[in-house]
Amino acid sequence: MKIGIYNRYWNTCGGGENYTGSVAEILSWDHEVELISIEPVDWGRLESRLHLDLSRCSMREWPNETCERLSPLSSHYDLFVNSTYSSSMMPRSKKSALICYFPHRIDALSSMRGQVRQWGRDLLAGNKRRLLRLNRLRGETVVPMTGVYEVEPDGRAWIASEAVLMMSSAATLEIPLWPEAYNGIETVRVDGEELPWLVEDNVLRVECGKIDKCRERMLSIFSKPMVMSELGLSSDSRRLGACIDTRSLNWGGKLPRKLHSPSESLRAYDRVISISHFTSEWIDRRWRLPSTELQPPIDTSLFDLDSSIQKEKIILTVGRFFAGGHNKKHHEIARAFIRMCQEGIMPDGWRLVFVGSRHREHQMHLDYFDRLTELCSGHPIDILPDLPFADLLTYYRKASIYWHGAGWGEHVEQFPERFEHFGMTTCEAMACACVPVVFDAAGQQEIVASEELGFRYSNYEMLAKQMGSLVNAPPENLAEIGKRAQVSIGRFARASFQERVRKAFSGLAY
Repeated sequence: MKIGIYNRYWNTCGGGENYTGSVAEILSWDHEVELISIEPVDWGRLESRLHLDLSRCSMREWPNETCERLSPLSSHYDLFVNSTYSSSMMPRSKKSALICYFPHRIDALSSMRGQVRQWGRDLLAGNKRRLLRLNRLRGETVVPMTGVYEVEPDGRAWIASEAVLMMSSAATLEIPLWPEAYNGIETVRVDGEELPWLVEDNVLRVECGKIDKCRERMLSIFSKPMVMSELGLSSDSRRLGACIDTRSLNWGGKLPRKLHSPSESLRAYDRVISISHFTSEWIDRRWRLPSTELQPPIDTSLFDLDSSIQKEKIILTVGRFFAGGHNKKHHEIARAFIRMCQEGIMPDGWRLVFVGSRHREHQMHLDYFDRLTELCSGHPIDILPDLPFADLLTYYRKASIYWHGAGWGEHVEQFPERFEHFGMTTCEAMACACVPVVFDAAGQQEIVASEELGFRYSNYEMLAKQMGSLVNAPPENLAEIGKRAQVSIGRFARASFQERVRKAFSGLAY
């Protein structure tokens, strides 16, 4: 089975990419897996940083386009897996799955904003034809989506080794081919399903069976390419698959259809896979869809307690440095620690350590990091951006306490996406026998499930009280709580992830 896994944010190397990469690694043991990006990715860096083995996967780069324009490309796969946060791409493959870290809003207001943004992009690009939708249907309409070269003056249009055409729904699809031109067609798919085909009287015919008048067809054509320059026939170096005769077609016209709404696109997926119970609850509330829970894997053979490394008076917090969204509330955590030091709650010798990668793609993220640096200056706080993994692991092992603050100061009913959807770093810290002290909401409640495993706070006063008791407790008390926390993470162990992935993808890939 050919599986495509689409993620726009591979380069962030965040928790979502770790999760998706882990799923891809397991699926690649049994299937042909292609990892899809929209920009160049340093895959070696990603594998090293996230400790993944993607050697059995191939990589493909799609253009950085909207969901609507990329949708036809999903028809190249038997199973298309969309793991991009906030994506509502309509799947065109035979089978499909959406990995949901957290459900984005799909109400009328958010849809209107998306449409206005697209109109703005089209206007700036001078795409008046698309903006005003001037094309009208005149007979059989075929819209070239990808892998199609410009129509030549005589009406012929060459396609590449992989091409996608959009057509009106019909029981039989017919594409006229240029007489006596090269034809290397090997495989044909319609809406992701491989179907029998034949070429008769210079016409490619594909029997589709049942007609669905509510949607168009995506015809994917895969060909053995021919390069004329290599054969000495001309200087044309294009990889040509077949040649379409456009003279009797409404070539490039617009199909008489409305754009798919986000809700229609989401309902088209065969399965929605969520990363936590918190995410599943909001999928039901926002999308009114069922979901299958597949919690992220924790490599407990890697994240563990090293007896040769002594626990120190370190409070660790791990998370990417970025502004907005579900950021890790570094400023709130720093202020709380500074206040505890000033109030005498935090004894001398304790240090707060921030570890995480820096986001540099926007000035607001750079400003966020600069403000944090200024806030922490002169206090027993270390900020360690872009730390090598080996050093991060050492800090996990020597830290006594782990803090997590995502969601602090936010209202879960109003902005649930600002909370921790699961909390992989908390699990990693607990696997190294750190005592977790986390904000009492969302996915963190599923990890620190009881007082025996750690502490949950909802305001500064609770946090200060908990920390006062922890930092003044005998070391053996911290060690005992840390040991219980470590044992509890076994339920998320990577060793059982293969079985959990197979169960979550049962009926799709297994």
